[in-house]
Amino acid sequence: MKGKYLLLLFLVVLVSSCGNNKPTPEQKELSERYIKKLVDAKVNIYGGELTDANFLVLAVDAYPGANFDKYAENYLEDALRAGLDIKGVNIVDVKDCQIGDGWVTGKRIGSAYN
Repeated sequence: MKGKYLLLLFLVVLVSSCGNNKPTPEQKELSERYIKKLVDAKVNIYGGELTDANFLVLAVDAYPGANFDKYAENYLEDALRAGLDIKGVNIVDVKDCQIGDGWVTGKRIGSAYN
């Protein structure tokens, strides 16, 4: 009987903890301003999104031979200095991605993790 209660308690804690890692509205707003700043600077970034999993995804015009992992590392450091509380940065090719509210589809061509 005690084991059933422990299992039930474990399941309740597990279910209640899922989805609580979404970015706050303040972080979403900060990330939108940060992405707009990058797009406006015309530094080969054409869009982006802070995902529900707290990853900043940036869409770039990919070209052969580039080290997009290093690109992601640089933008991870920059985003953290700008006050974003993120788990990492992923880079996708703007030609092969779709960006929605809290999600991005496309093949990841670069990544860096916090």
